[in-house]
This record gives sequence, C-alpha cells and structure tokens, in this order.
Amino acid sequence: MMVNVHIGRLTVEAASRAEALRIGDALRSRLTELAAAGFLPKASRIERLDAGKVPPGAGPEQIGRHAAERIFQNLKGARHV
Repeated sequence: MMVNVHIGRLTVEAASRAEALRIGDALRSRLTELAAAGFLPKASRIERLDAGKVPPGAGPEQIGRHAAERIFQNLKGARHV
C-alpha cells in the first residue's frame, strides 16, 4: 500500500532555518511511523492546520512529532494517535 502526503508549506514561527529543517525531518519521520503502524486515514485534503501549542522548552524533534500527530488526528477525526 502506498501513502502519499504532500505538505505544500510548513510554517514554523520563531525558529531558525536549521531548527525548521529539523522540525520538518521529525515531522516526516513521525508521519512515516504512523503510516507503518497502520494509522492510515481516509483520503482527505486539509487546506490549513494549526498544530496547536507545544510544551514549553520542546525541541525541534518534539515539535515535528507533535505536528505529525495533529495531522493524523485531524485526518482521522480522532483525539489521540
């Protein structure tokens, strides 16, 4: 089975370019993990998604993972992934 996710633009406020790249890498990694674990949402299109607040002091990897989980939650209509 193939899962195709396209993110046109990832906006990360108050992050350096290096941190934004690390966040993007963590986002991609967590999306892959969720898909491999069988958390496959139905086909959908999201125009814009606010990933919400992350815990204070969260690093780029935590932020990326959080954003990925919010994407899947939104697609599945679930509260927890």
